[in-house]
Amino acid sequence: MIRNIVFDIGNVLAAFRWKEYIEELGFEGEAAERLARATTLDPLWREVDRGVMSLDDIITAMIAKDPEIEADIRLFFEDRRRLVMEYDYSRGWLEELKARGYRIYLLSNYSQDHFGYISRNFNFFGLEDGRVISFEEKLLKPDSRIYEVLLNRYGLKAEECVFLDDTPANIEGAVKIGMKGIVFESYKQGREELEKLL
Repeated sequence: MIRNIVFDIGNVLAAFRWKEYIEELGFEGEAAERLARATTLDPLWREVDRGVMSLDDIITAMIAKDPEIEADIRLFFEDRRRLVMEYDYSRGWLEELKARGYRIYLLSNYSQDHFGYISRNFNFFGLEDGRVISFEEKLLKPDSRIYEVLLNRYGLKAEECVFLDDTPANIEGAVKIGMKGIVFESYKQGREELEKLL
């Protein structure tokens, strides 16, 4: 029996809209692609969420790979509030599930600086019964240890949990430790698959 519903944040409860954000900064075509390769598409982007390296050190390392666009990379990191935007359905969905007696948890790879902003400004925060965020644990999904932190911290049984995440590898990580998993593609699809398990 499922008692606990665990949500990723990016592309599940909030849109990770990096392409649109880069366009809004005034970049298009090859310039936009180059900036994306230097930031969100670079392996260093995962280090932003891991929380071990400082953001300044990460930016410096990204610039070292493509120094010609240093100003563009710095602009990208100047104000990232529009990089992620809350979905309209998120708060209502969580409220409905909680009203039905399910406990709600957040499990997400997220950076310290940006998480501070979204946790103060996104409407679904405060509805969760607990959360595990990568920068606080210095761990990233799909490392099995981050799922174990969630289970151990809140005294959860893996077989009573279902995890929704947009990345297949992250769902595989959850399933390996005994959780149910749903690869989230859209609200309609994710909701329908969740209801089949509840």
